[in-house]
Amino acid sequence: MPRINLLIADDVGLGKTIEAGLIKSELLIRRRIQRILVLTPASLRIQWRDEMWSKFSLRFDIIDRDSTMKLKRSLGIDANPWRSCSRIIASYHYLKQPDILEQFRSACRTSEDSPHLPWDLLVVDEVHNLMPSPFGEDSELCKMLRTIAPQFEHRLFLTATPHNGHTRSFSGLLELLDPVRFSRTDELKPAEKERVKQIVIRRLKREINARTNPPRFCTRKPPQAVMLKFSPAELRLIQAVGRLRAKVRSVIAGESKKRRLAGTFAIEILGKRLLSGPIPFADSWRRCKLGLAEEEAAADSDVVAAEKSVREDTADDREYQQREATASAVIGAWLKAIAGDLQTEIIDTDKAIAGLSLDLDRADVIGQNPSADARFQELCKLIDQRLRDGSNWKPNERLVIFTEYKTTLDYLLRRLRQNYPESDERFLCLYGGMDDVQREQIKEKFNDSEDSVRVLVATDAASEGLNLQTTARYLMHFDCPWNPARLEQRNGRLDRHGQSRDVQVFHFASEDDADLKFMAHLIDKVDQIREDLGAVGELLDEATHRRLIDGDDAEAVQSDLDRQIEAVRGTVSVEADNSTGYASNGDSEHTERLAALAREIDLDPRSQCSTLETAMAMYAGRPQLSKPDDLDRYKILNPGLLGWSDTIDDTVRRTASQSGLGPVPYLAFGATPFIDNSTGRPIFRPRIDTMMVHLAHPLMGKALGSLTRRRFPGPQAVSRWTVRLGELPGGCDAIVVLHLEELGVNQLRETFHHWIRTLQLPVRKGQLGAALAHAPAISLRGAKECTDIAMRDRAQVLMDDVEPDLQTLIKSLRGELTEKLRAQLQLDKTAAKQVESERYQSRQGEVSTLIAENTLAKLERDIDRLKAERGQGRLFESQHALDDLERSIEAKREELERRRQHYEEVREQLARERERILNRVIPKRFALEGEAQVFPVCVEIRFPKKGR
Repeated sequence: MPRINLLIADDVGLGKTIEAGLIKSELLIRRRIQRILVLTPASLRIQWRDEMWSKFSLRFDIIDRDSTMKLKRSLGIDANPWRSCSRIIASYHYLKQPDILEQFRSACRTSEDSPHLPWDLLVVDEVHNLMPSPFGEDSELCKMLRTIAPQFEHRLFLTATPHNGHTRSFSGLLELLDPVRFSRTDELKPAEKERVKQIVIRRLKREINARTNPPRFCTRKPPQAVMLKFSPAELRLIQAVGRLRAKVRSVIAGESKKRRLAGTFAIEILGKRLLSGPIPFADSWRRCKLGLAEEEAAADSDVVAAEKSVREDTADDREYQQREATASAVIGAWLKAIAGDLQTEIIDTDKAIAGLSLDLDRADVIGQNPSADARFQELCKLIDQRLRDGSNWKPNERLVIFTEYKTTLDYLLRRLRQNYPESDERFLCLYGGMDDVQREQIKEKFNDSEDSVRVLVATDAASEGLNLQTTARYLMHFDCPWNPARLEQRNGRLDRHGQSRDVQVFHFASEDDADLKFMAHLIDKVDQIREDLGAVGELLDEATHRRLIDGDDAEAVQSDLDRQIEAVRGTVSVEADNSTGYASNGDSEHTERLAALAREIDLDPRSQCSTLETAMAMYAGRPQLSKPDDLDRYKILNPGLLGWSDTIDDTVRRTASQSGLGPVPYLAFGATPFIDNSTGRPIFRPRIDTMMVHLAHPLMGKALGSLTRRRFPGPQAVSRWTVRLGELPGGCDAIVVLHLEELGVNQLRETFHHWIRTLQLPVRKGQLGAALAHAPAISLRGAKECTDIAMRDRAQVLMDDVEPDLQTLIKSLRGELTEKLRAQLQLDKTAAKQVESERYQSRQGEVSTLIAENTLAKLERDIDRLKAERGQGRLFESQHALDDLERSIEAKREELERRRQHYEEVREQLARERERILNRVIPKRFALEGEAQVFPVCVEIRFPKKGR
């Protein structure tokens, strides 16, 4: 395939990041890619950088405004990070900014006759955030993706929620991924559904568990409601705020659209803060009162600006906290204009807060303890039941508490430490914007089963990208985010690969608070439909808005929600490839293929360890690694070894908690030290005291590089033939073991053939015979080093005799390989040209048909269908937008023009790509550059053990 385009839509916690890393590594090994861009939410940038480094030893640069300014100070004011860096991670909210996007586009220029596009690989995480709109204008994020996608040869999109309920949005996303296969359309035809299976991979935990024994993943138990019984003082606050919100709705009901929007935001802020508890609400209310005390009332536009600021993406909770504080003050100033209508409700709210012994005249509201807080009381009961055994903390239990606001986090952390004296070290917190080093240290402490920490309080901004499954199985939603996808993000921190125990999620519910009761129902629904969450997400959002903003009756909203979910479920299933096998024992097909490859290249923990030891001992002698311990781990005996200390310090040592060097962990070359079978399910558990040294680890890279350089002429060169003693076939005086490196490179400079071949050539009566039957390299182990000088002299004579024959053999093999590769490339080129030509021709015909069908009558039929689906509860789009489109001829014409222009752009893009792929890429990809290369790596003369 000219392109690798995949939508990886696996379940939350199945390892989409790791799958993307494996694809990147494979393409890099094949020299198919160099320039890579990873686009993620801002909060996931560091997680991606760390995963790529720790799992694959791939270094990436995070590009943002700070890093760009540093680059300009270093290289000059004209420095462009998109041109200077070849592996980049960036937030898609950062790249969408007009000045940044233009800077990116300026780094995307290539010559017109080049077979290459400016960039090689685009990876977009959480790509559902960039989906095209079903009708009307696309979001700024989608427009950005549409702008940059044609600059990339290969594309990987990652999401656990691939379908949002709109076929036009889903097909539009597929078109962005692979415009050669898909068009943005209202209905996927059978042929297109078959194509979906070619590029979409979707696997669910339950499917994998059904195919593995024991089940690969844990079970997430149904969410458990912690029932709250509010005190009279708390109920007075809930009721007072409810009356205040209802009165605001009543006052703005007949006002302008702009005023209604401003009032809606005010209702949202106050309602959301109350759902997080009395302290977060009191903190916001205090700031509202400060706004009310201003001399002039705020305009509707001021509230709209404040709302825009609050909704802007930020990964820093402190910045978001400041934005909300400012917004609360603006809302208070805006309420000033209608304060006369709200006088009774404002007084009642003030009295209710005072009734909880909270003093709004004090700036540190978070530092006060309300006279009653049912949420905190029940949280402490939960901690006592699940994490403590009387006065002692259980050694193997942890609890993660998620909350939406840093205000709530600060309050909880203070009170928990206050409630459990002399247990400060038991409680930690994580929030967006923390120092990277501190964040990693906290994660390591929480995931260390030997550490004293028991409770982690985290915000939503810190939840994305966190892997907390190592020690914790309990999770508490202290408050419920209005976006249901964020609930799954939270749950996915524990319910993911590597979790050895069943996960239990807790949340609050109450019969005394209709809003809290509704949110508890929403949590249950999200758990029931989590595999279809993308398809019903807008439906959940709409139900939340109806209840918490519009104030609709909770039971009516719940009834409508349940009915609509049942109407939708299963109607938007994704036709995807889920056929990948799962190895549950040692004899699976996939396991055997990997084992066969390892035997061919003589790769196992023993050979890796031997390779590293040999390289480290070249100038300092053995041993450089200790003998293995009971867990098959090794210690580096001399971390300060000349020529190796920098690599050890940079890539092996743990981060020091204070100044100075951190400790050097054990090294492991296999998985044995990391496998935990304590729960009956084998789980790979990272260890703080042990590091896995995989083939891509910098230690192994340095070792292989050091040994490779010794093959070439120079002061460090060594002889590449040796003498050993071992078992020989009958009738042989000796065997010449010849190791050859084969290399084939195409005219795009991509390595398409690279292999090490080992030939065993028998020597009988001084004559070199034909090669023996092939045997995997691992079977050649066991020969012993020869120390007999006479035997070495005999080998030298033999080598002198057979060297001309070996040279002739290598030359012959080079010619044979060249002809073989050229013949195969010619066949592959013919097939590839035919497939691609037919594909482009078919797609251009499909696009032409879509252009012809883009008529007013077709659009009106689409509108009728959408309205019917809306009536059945199967459409989650704004009723106002759909009605506007139906009524307005001008709106219809604008929609038709958008579609026509889009299809024309697709047709032009297809024409350009057809010419590039068929005339520039395929001819060079399937053409050998020069001749195939066959290099002798080393020669071993093997004599029988007892000699002759």
